Amino acid sequence: MRPEMKKLLSIVACSAALLPQMGAAEIVNAEIGFNYGAFVGNDLSGSNKSELSGSMEYAFSPKFSVQGDMALRYLDDTSFDSHAFTLHGIYNLNQSTAVGLFVGRDWVNSNSVDFYGVEAAGNFGQISYDGALTHLDGGGDDATTLSLAGAYALNDQLDLGGNFGYFDVGGINLTKVGMTAGYDLTPGVKMTGEFGLMDFDGQTTESYIGVGIKATFGQKGGTTFDRRGYIDFLPGLVGF
Repeated sequence: MRPEMKKLLSIVACSAALLPQMGAAEIVNAEIGFNYGAFVGNDLSGSNKSELSGSMEYAFSPKFSVQGDMALRYLDDTSFDSHAFTLHGIYNLNQSTAVGLFVGRDWVNSNSVDFYGVEAAGNFGQISYDGALTHLDGGGDDATTLSLAGAYALNDQLDLGGNFGYFDVGGINLTKVGMTAGYDLTPGVKMTGEFGLMDFDGQTTESYIGVGIKATFGQKGGTTFDRRGYIDFLPGLVGF
């Protein structure tokens, strides 16, 4: 693990412990979900990912909290298994806006990639958003990703939105643009869907789909931030 990542991990993990005592700490938000994503274009059809994930958020005060994410994946086109862990340090600017630092690791077939970055999430009325800038270190070529997502709540059950992702590794660029939808089956249980396009450095463009279901708990109806890492960027693992 690189020195700068070790430094960021120390900041994320220890910041809450260094704060003055401002009240009892407690679990405030959590979620668990299952997602399936797949490329449906001609060249990468059959490359897909099934993922079971869970997140929990632990608040030390109204302003400061820590979120942990875990995920288990099966990558069908390669028959590889993958898992990931992410730790977020969160500062709530106000009731509708949060910023954070995060650090984590993706494992694929016993190989690992460390990642860390900065993030922000919040809402303006019926509009919600989440974004992150991530640096990845796989022991070879470093990579940088930018992810942005937003949604508009049409009513208490249905929201529509979109996302954008940019991945730069070794001079190769991947760009992803998608449309999303979420529907609350019951309070605390949501189905999600996504359709989008991924451009592989201008050489080819592939379409993809994603579907999922998740259960949310707590004050915000789920944890503050989305999952991070490079496997979360892709509907299915390619290039092996």
